Amino acid sequence: MLMPTPQPARDRSLDVIRVTALVFMVAAHWGRTIPDAYPLVNILQFVFELAPVMFFFAFGMTLDHFLRKPLARRIEGHLKLFILAAIHGLYQEKNPFTSDFFMFLFAARLLFDIHASVGTANRVFIALFLLSLCGAWVVLPLPYVYDLFASPFPGWFPVFPWILFVVAGRMFAHHRQSSRTAVIALLGLTVALFDTMIFGHGVSKWPLSPDYALLFGSATALAFLALDRIRWPAFLSWRTVDLLSGNLLLATALHYIAVAAVRSAHGALSPVLAGSVPAAYLPAAITLEYVLLAGIAFLILIALVRATLAVGAWLDGRGILGIADTLLPTIAVTGIVLYAAMLHLNNDLRDAGLPFLCAIAFLIVYKRGIGGRA
Repeated sequence: MLMPTPQPARDRSLDVIRVTALVFMVAAHWGRTIPDAYPLVNILQFVFELAPVMFFFAFGMTLDHFLRKPLARRIEGHLKLFILAAIHGLYQEKNPFTSDFFMFLFAARLLFDIHASVGTANRVFIALFLLSLCGAWVVLPLPYVYDLFASPFPGWFPVFPWILFVVAGRMFAHHRQSSRTAVIALLGLTVALFDTMIFGHGVSKWPLSPDYALLFGSATALAFLALDRIRWPAFLSWRTVDLLSGNLLLATALHYIAVAAVRSAHGALSPVLAGSVPAAYLPAAITLEYVLLAGIAFLILIALVRATLAVGAWLDGRGILGIADTLLPTIAVTGIVLYAAMLHLNNDLRDAGLPFLCAIAFLIVYKRGIGGRA
């Protein structure tokens, strides 16, 4: 039976980081609508753009849960995530194989599954290969190594070097209780700050620079350690946090609808602000609008997740979701072909694929095929 809320006894630090990443993603995607002419908006946007770092780090922390599953379950999980990634690629870039958010998750998880299946000697070879790539990435000028991976599969998140955040998350999960973990994270943060402030090396997200990865990867680890030391009051309600963290894949797909809603509101509000607010106060007004609409978009997202799960529970009670899950490969392949043909004929039909994307994401959450922590 479909459960609209996750199971108890959760990792609260992980939940907080996941939901924070979701908030940042909603704000960052909506914020790209605002021109770069407002300094405070640019600062907030820089902070909110940390969402994928937090997502991928947290994803690495949950990999062991997936890798302990039987082979058949893992294969099913890989196939379902690939289907979702292909639909998302069509929606974003008209290319089912673009290296975007979901395709990166698919590739990273598949590589870790392969790594877990090989012998010790091969694991050592893989580790040495990854270290050599890191060395080349640090020594050679950007974006030489980055482009080696971005060129074959264009997209926002080429497997290398973004997979380093997943690696860091998994290593952190294995050594979370060690006293040396905090020392290593502080050292990484110090080295990155020293390199940027003393030597003047740039901090770049696209293409991803070594200092950006070291700085914010270390900061994420320190944030986890800080959250681990908080004694949360017993009276706090975690229902919304549990809801979003436990259905993160679904929320990630649904956030496009919430962002589209506030972008439409901004389109109507922007001329009013430009015509009624004095030029001296316009940056403050735009910044306030930016924050308020980000908050509204997140509230819309919460409502969408709740409504989707409620509808899903109703369908599940009538056996419809079980049938849909059985027919998922047929539904997905047919839908992808039709959606690709629609985009080829008319790119204005792009948003027609959004309900399809959300439906597939929901079916994966329904069966927990994503393999993340439920």
